[in-house]
Formats: sequence, structure tokens, C-alpha cells
Amino acid sequence: MQLRFTDILFIIVVIVLVVYGVIYYFRTQRNKDIRDLEERKEKMMAISIADQLYTLKNMNLSGQTKRKYESLVATWQTITNFQFTEIESALVGSEQFLEQMNLVKAQKAVNQAREILDETEIQVNELHEQLTDLLSVDTENHERNEQLLERYNTARKSIMNQSFDYGPAIETLEKNIQYLELNFTKYNEHTTNGDHLEAQDMLSTIDADMTSLEEILEKIPAMYDKIKNDYEDSLTDLREGYQRMIDSRYNFENINIPEEIDEIQEQLNNAKKEIKNADLSDAKTLMDKADREINSLYDLLESEIAAKEYVNKNVNQLRDQIKQVVENNRYAGIEVDRIAQSYILHNSELDQVNELTEQIRMEQNKFRDITKEINEHNAIFTKIEASVKKLKKRFDDIDDKQRKLVENLSGLTIREKEIKSNLDLYELDLRNIKRKVEKHHLPGLSEDYFTKFYQVTDEIESLSKQLNRVRIDMTEIELTASQLEEHLDQLESLTEEIIDSAMLTEYMIQHSNRFRYDYPDMDQAIKEAQYLFHREHRYQDALAVIEKALRRIDQEGPTQVRRMYHQEKQTRIY
Repeated sequence: MQLRFTDILFIIVVIVLVVYGVIYYFRTQRNKDIRDLEERKEKMMAISIADQLYTLKNMNLSGQTKRKYESLVATWQTITNFQFTEIESALVGSEQFLEQMNLVKAQKAVNQAREILDETEIQVNELHEQLTDLLSVDTENHERNEQLLERYNTARKSIMNQSFDYGPAIETLEKNIQYLELNFTKYNEHTTNGDHLEAQDMLSTIDADMTSLEEILEKIPAMYDKIKNDYEDSLTDLREGYQRMIDSRYNFENINIPEEIDEIQEQLNNAKKEIKNADLSDAKTLMDKADREINSLYDLLESEIAAKEYVNKNVNQLRDQIKQVVENNRYAGIEVDRIAQSYILHNSELDQVNELTEQIRMEQNKFRDITKEINEHNAIFTKIEASVKKLKKRFDDIDDKQRKLVENLSGLTIREKEIKSNLDLYELDLRNIKRKVEKHHLPGLSEDYFTKFYQVTDEIESLSKQLNRVRIDMTEIELTASQLEEHLDQLESLTEEIIDSAMLTEYMIQHSNRFRYDYPDMDQAIKEAQYLFHREHRYQDALAVIEKALRRIDQEGPTQVRRMYHQEKQTRIY
């Protein structure tokens, strides 16, 4: 379908309108961007930097402050001579490009102007802030100086009115006051000469020195008081306490307490010198060291006193314990001799008693040395305390060994009685086994069974002979008894198995008789089982033959026979 001329004309008009609309939109936006940037530029240029610089120029500045002012002037000149010009040039260029309908270059020029303006705004604001700070330095210095003068006067009055509290340190403190006065004079000179920044630095120095002086004024009286009323009083107390202990016959090893006290006093004297020079850190270090050593001496004296109390309380108890251990050892020796007449001993009990006797003798000698030191007033009680504790433990160990030794010996008689009682039970069990076999009237028993039966009989007889010896060996006896119990259990199990097999064989044969005339194999199995049962007394084999044959004919038959037999057996038991 061909387009008419009017349609083509309409499309062209629409396209032109769209293009014109787009151009109009972008041109409008760029114009808006340029206006915004010009407003930002005018606002930035309206900042009163020139006025601030003019004010500073007329303040007769000098030194560090003048150098700072000149640096800020140079920065402002750079901004006004170059960056403001670049911003203006970029904005004018963007307007010209818009007039020429060159939107791309116009956008590029706007971006360039914005970038320079962003950077310049930061610099101008920083410059304004620095100029504001510089203009306010003099006022701030004046306020700060007034505050420092007030603190200075307070410190000076404290030094003058409370000089007694600062002792020898008063000279150093007065020097600090003079040094502060000199710095205040320097501050006034800098301010008069117009070097307000240098004056500001001087005030910071004065502030730091004032803080240090105030801290010293606060700490010195407390430190002097602690040395005099805590540490030196403690040293006096230690001297007196030590002398009282010496008068009470206390002894100390490898330490000369009076010399230790003198050394601590020398440390405190050095601490006073450091305080006098206002070197409080070094003084604190010396005082802390003295404090630790004073506490150490107190601990030493107190430990001797506590040790003496422990020794006085426990030495008599230890003496009684030793007597009891000696008596127990004598009893243990008698018991070993007595028991050895009736029993063979395997644990060298006599040697054990002799060894314990030697240990007791050695520990008794140590105890005699301790009591000698105490009686001759040569005791160092902390050492005596440790020795007493060791002796108590040693005698506790000896007593425990004696107790176990005697218990083991007394246990031999109990073990013998138990074996004798069990021997009667063994004989009764053997007779019961024999009666059980006889009760079932078996046609005979195998050689293996008789061998096991006579083995148990011989072991019972052997155990009886061992128990009837003059000196019996319980280790041997208990081994024999253990083997006997094992073999007797085996005999009981074997007997039970033989009887069950014999009875089940008879039951199986009775149940199988109904099939023997109809099944020649069954008749042959019955005859074979009877032969094994009556001629060879192989009851387990006989049962296996007849049970196998019966299961081929009647699969449930053997199970029914076994169930019936065990029910009857259970009824007989109960």
C-alpha cells in the first residue's frame, strides 16, 4: 500500500516536532544547570574571606601567626586569580555552545565547571574556617589565660598556706611556680607582639605544666602520709614484733630481719628524696617495692607464729601416734609368728614386719631430733611444722600397712573355715550325683564318666588331706578347691546329660514302636539304639539314632517326646 503525500508530510512534521522537543528539553536543562552553577559561584564568592583577610592585615601580626596569615593570603589569591576565572570561563563557554545548539560540548563545559566549582568550594570553606579560627585565637587565648591564671593562683596559695604538708618538696614546688610565672610572661609577650598562635602554644604548655603541678600537689601529702603512718609505722611494728619473738626463743633461718628492715627504711628514704624532687613515678616504684617487702616480712613472722601453734598442738598427738604404731607393729609380729605355725605364708610377712620395724626406728629418730630442737630452743617452727606433717603421713602409711598385714593374716582362718565348710558340700554333692545315677537304674556307664567321677573323688580326698596338715598352704588349698568346683560342675552337667539322654532314648523307642512293623528302617533303628543303650552305654549316640529315624517318619514326633519328658522332669523337680 502506497502512502499518500499528505501522510508523508504528516510524518515529517511529527519527526521535526519530536526533534525540536528533544533539543528544547536538553537546552532547557543545560540552562538550568548553568544557572545553578552560577548561583553556587555567587554564593561562594559572597563568603567574607576578603573582609577576614583585611581584618587580619590590620592586626599587626608577627611570628608564627603572621606566617600563617601570609599562607592563607597566598591560598586566596590562587583561588581568585585562577579557579574563579576557570569557573567563569567554563560557564560562558557552555552558554555559547548552547546558543550554537552544540549540546554535547555544552554538557562537557557544564561538567568541567561543576568539577572545578566542587573543588573550589571545599578550598574556600576550609580557608574561611581557618581564617575564622585565626581571628578567634586572640579571644580564646584571653579566656583560656584567665582560667589558667585562676588555677595558678589556687596552686600558689596551696603551696604557700600548706607548705608543711609538702615537706622537703616545697623547694621543687616553688621552682615549678616560678617556671609557670615565666611562661605566663612569655605568653603576654607573644600576645603583645601579635603572635597569637605562638601564645596559644605557650598556653598549652602552661596547661600541661599546671595539670602536672596539680597532680603533684594532690599526691605528695598522701605519699608522705603513707610513708610515715603506714610503712614506717609498720617497720617499727616489725622491729618490736621481731624482738618479742626473739625473746620468746623463736629462730629464723638464712635471713637477717633487722637488716631487711633497715634496707626497706633506706628505700623509703630514697622515695622521700624522689618526692622532694617531684619525681613521683620513681617514688611510687620505691614505695610499692617497700610495701611488698614489708608484707613479705609480716608473712614470715606470722608463718613462724602459726607454725609454732601447729607444732605445739600436734607434737604430742604425733608422740601418741608413734606409741600406737610401735604397739601395732609388736602385735603384727606376734600374729605373724602365731599364724606361721599353722599356715605356710607366701608374702614374706616376717620380712614385712622387719621392714616396718626399721622404718619406725628411722622415723622415731627423726621425731627425737625434732623434740630435741624444741627443748633446746633451736627450733625453726616452719621447718618443724613441715617435718611433723611428713612424720604424721609416714606413720599413717605404716599404720595402714600394718592393718592390711594383720587383716590378711586373720583372713587365712576365715578362708580355711570356708573351704572346710565347702568340702562337706562337695562330698554331699558327689553323693547326690551317685544317688541320682543309681535312681535311674542305668544299665551301665562309660569309661569317660567313671574317669571324671573318680577324678572328683580323688580331689575331694586330696583337699581333705591338705586341710588336715599341721601347716596348711591356703594358696595350694584354694587352687585345689577351685579345680574341684570346676570338675564337680562338669560332673553334674555330664550326669544330667547322660540321664536326660537315657530317658529320652527310652521315650523315643516307646513312641517309635508303633512304626516298627510298618517301616523296616524304624525296626532296624530301634535295634541299633537298644544295642548302643544296653551294651555300650552310649546314651547320647543311642538317642541320636532313634531320634533321627523317628523324625523321618513323624517329623513332629521327637519334639513332642522332648516336650513331654521335660514337663515330667519339671514336675518331679517341684
